[in-house]
Amino acid sequence: MTKACVVIPTKNESASIAAVIESVRKGFVGTRYDQIDILVVDDSYDDTRSVALQNGAVVVRGDGDGLGAAMYKGLKAALDFNPDVIVAVDGDGQADATTEIPRFLAPIDEHRADMVLGSRFMEPDLVDYHYRWVNRFGTRVLSWILRKQTGLTLTDSHGGIRAMIPAVAADLELLGTHTYVQETIIDAVEKGYRLVEIPSVWLKRQTGKSRVVGSIPRYIFYTLPILILRSGAHIRYLYSAGIIFGLLSLLMFAIVVVQQHSLSFAARTPSIVLVALLATTGLQMFFFGFVLQLLKQLKKNVDRVGRRSSVILPDTPTNSSAQEDK
Repeated sequence: MTKACVVIPTKNESASIAAVIESVRKGFVGTRYDQIDILVVDDSYDDTRSVALQNGAVVVRGDGDGLGAAMYKGLKAALDFNPDVIVAVDGDGQADATTEIPRFLAPIDEHRADMVLGSRFMEPDLVDYHYRWVNRFGTRVLSWILRKQTGLTLTDSHGGIRAMIPAVAADLELLGTHTYVQETIIDAVEKGYRLVEIPSVWLKRQTGKSRVVGSIPRYIFYTLPILILRSGAHIRYLYSAGIIFGLLSLLMFAIVVVQQHSLSFAARTPSIVLVALLATTGLQMFFFGFVLQLLKQLKKNVDRVGRRSSVILPDTPTNSSAQEDK
């Protein structure tokens, strides 16, 4: 038996989740996968959870920390089903899962890739609606950062479908709660996995509106600090700044000594204050770099320990009676 597990993060998608689940199941028709487990990671306060259960999905309660945290929790929970492949699909219905899932499975089934990404910009007319220029600019910036950090010729950072072997999910470590789409790419490359990007259609959203990139400036504020941490640039920048400020303080002190011709500095108080400020700033830069690196390592250690998921089984007669007994 060949098994696949599909992870769908949701937040108030009661109007679209049933259609998404149905399209996902249709996407595996004709493939070599004969057991499909669908996990809905839900942060909703509408009826998304009950609709997902009624349509045979397993529900994992989210923590309310954003898309990245929900997807991370879902990918880790998917490993409990011992799948041969894991597929991540957005819950808003913009991904054409029925048509695209077989295309995303092919590179993995043919052992050409360990993770398959979708791009809306590899070919013309893949986005089936007016795509705001500010969103396109944001994806261009993030794609450029990903290319710089990974060395891959990526054209998109926000594809709606991804497929991966379970080892990629098992090894995945995230720092941010909103940076899943970028960090999974960086993390997989850092750990030596093979990534392939293929063209992917992006449909017009039929219900609701996007909450992921509703505010591009806010999303950038969430994303850039995490990507800087992932790249290790914080060490280079902060430690270099610490050295520069330290050297400037020594240079300033030497100038004061030479100009004073003695060790009596009462008349040079402003200069001494400047020396102290430069030295203190240099020490702070070193301290900030050390603390950020320590927090980064602590986050990884916490993720490695893992945490138990709150799983709700599909709404079948057997499971319903079991839940009532509880």
